[in-house]
Amino acid sequence: YCETIHATNPCGEQPLPAYGACLLGSLNLTRFVRKPFEADAAIDTEDLKRAAAVAIRFMDNVIDVSNYPLEQQRSEAKSKRRIGLGITGLADALLMCGVRYGSEEAAVMAGTWMAAIEEAAYGASIGLAAEKGAFPLFDHHAYGATGHAAKLAADIRRDIAKNGIRNGLLTSIAPTGTISLFA
Repeated sequence: YCETIHATNPCGEQPLPAYGACLLGSLNLTRFVRKPFEADAAIDTEDLKRAAAVAIRFMDNVIDVSNYPLEQQRSEAKSKRRIGLGITGLADALLMCGVRYGSEEAAVMAGTWMAAIEEAAYGASIGLAAEKGAFPLFDHHAYGATGHAAKLAADIRRDIAKNGIRNGLLTSIAPTGTISLFA
């Protein structure tokens, strides 16, 4: 609601305005699989949520300690506090849980895991807003009126209305081929 975007960066995972920074992080889903390759293998969603909350705080801190080459980049980053927490290891985590990548069951599982991450990410960012303040361009009236934020759970929207939110963007699924190989 606070910018017009005409193009994306070369990776395309997150449309960026002029001087926008791409601050991305990934949670390795395989690290949260309990009893891998057994009949009752599953992701520990509570552990996943805890890790997501820590990652949000960490990434928000990166905004403040980064040494931006241009003042316009610093201003853009700090005015919206844009971050993108995503995942890596999806195919491996599904395999470890006995689910075929690309199946309907895989799509449901991935959706459940991402919903847990999103819930934790928004909760952490709302908590950071209560502690440190909302992102400078946050507008109580405009935020959540349209787009993805308008579809958030009622309790999350209520907490945003009460405390604001620290980060203008929280989740992003980046292409993680190189990260996946490294992890």
